[in-house]
Amino acid sequence: MTKTKILVLHPNPDNLDEIIKKANTQNTKNGPFEAVLLLGVHDLTPASTVPQVPTYYCGKTAEEANFTDKAENLVCVSGACPILKLGSGVKIGFLSRNAGDVVGEADILVSFHWPYAVARTQGLSVIGEQEVDEVSLKLQPRYHFAVGTEKGRFYEHPAFQWSTSRACRMISLGQEGSGNKWFYAFSIDANEDDTFVDGKNPYTTQDTSAPVVTEKTAEPTKLQPLKRPAEETEDAAKRPKVVAPQECFFCLSNPNIESHMIVAIGKHSYLATAKGPMPLPQRPLDFSGHAIIIPFDHTPTLEDQSEQREEMAKFQKTVAEGFYERSFATIFFQISRPENVHIHTQLIPVRLEGAQEQLERSLAERTKQNNEKATYRQQLSFTSDPKEVKEILETNNFIRFVLSMGDQIKVYAAQLSSEKPVDLQFPRRVMSFHLKCPKRTYWDRCKQTKGQEITDCEKFKTFYKPYDFTS
Repeated sequence: MTKTKILVLHPNPDNLDEIIKKANTQNTKNGPFEAVLLLGVHDLTPASTVPQVPTYYCGKTAEEANFTDKAENLVCVSGACPILKLGSGVKIGFLSRNAGDVVGEADILVSFHWPYAVARTQGLSVIGEQEVDEVSLKLQPRYHFAVGTEKGRFYEHPAFQWSTSRACRMISLGQEGSGNKWFYAFSIDANEDDTFVDGKNPYTTQDTSAPVVTEKTAEPTKLQPLKRPAEETEDAAKRPKVVAPQECFFCLSNPNIESHMIVAIGKHSYLATAKGPMPLPQRPLDFSGHAIIIPFDHTPTLEDQSEQREEMAKFQKTVAEGFYERSFATIFFQISRPENVHIHTQLIPVRLEGAQEQLERSLAERTKQNNEKATYRQQLSFTSDPKEVKEILETNNFIRFVLSMGDQIKVYAAQLSSEKPVDLQFPRRVMSFHLKCPKRTYWDRCKQTKGQEITDCEKFKTFYKPYDFTS
């Protein structure tokens, strides 16, 4: 039986030439490899050294599948989740974003983010994406490679079964130069699976002991090696991890807080511009308008009638007033649940005309997608009935949207539970549908430079100054 050899690398883009040389050396010594897969990069400048083996990397999202030759033996794969079939019959899926209706199976899956189901077992929810879970469940890959963050980290999840005849290994690599393992070579047979299974399927086993972790805590300055899965699970059960205020990027006590994004500070809460803002400037606004209202207290939910809640409501009222005077409605959204790290409310201005109809259409569409295509998630049902909304909000376990249009306020709420994971990206999915900007669903895909963030914040300050009750 002949097996196909594959080499997987997580390169530092600034050192691509040396990495290609190393890959060529490995091919000569331990190959031949049928393919080399590059993780964690979306845009590469071809190296002067020519790869001996066809080398593939996942480019930016495109509407249609496309395989573009960037140089000899260097191929950029773009599209939602195109599948490449090698000469040996091995199929490789390259997941970018918004995968849509993926069909069939793939022997190997490449993604940037970890699957949420696996990330959750390690207390690293922030580097997982539930959309990756959806694609993985459909393709049922035998090998799944990801990095999670730009620098990545090495982790190999215990192999688990999809079915009696099909198993999966999920492997994360660190970036070359990070001190973590950054390469992985293996052999695979397109027609037979001989993987030894020693772990539980994370997609069917919910881990309730692992906490939600923020991006800042998920990727410290110096990456530390993860413990073996058994040790990690045992420790998590004994000592639930928490994100301390000095590590929380919403807490003012964090020495690394990005103060250049703060618009106004009250007595109990503050207003700041958002990282990775969804809307682009809409005339007559010359700034994004996407902002966050954050209480000082490091708490997952807000107590009823608290001073924080009252002041945050005042921020909402004054910001909405400013946008309304410029013919914009304001949509506020919030996820409140005991598992939160630090409760906050986000806000986005939208065109006033047709705002309610568009928001209700967006809510209906994204709720349908959530409930029909991701049955492992919490099923959502939104109501705008005042009595039902009041009962839901009293539980402090909900997703809420508030539409402010001058004197008219409309509230939509969905009850949450702890039985299944909630899609933490759901509000941004709704807003990306509303704003018709699907490529800006994820904040890290629309990041600004620090200079752009400073400019955006200064323009927001100028806009907000006539309404600022804190000055």
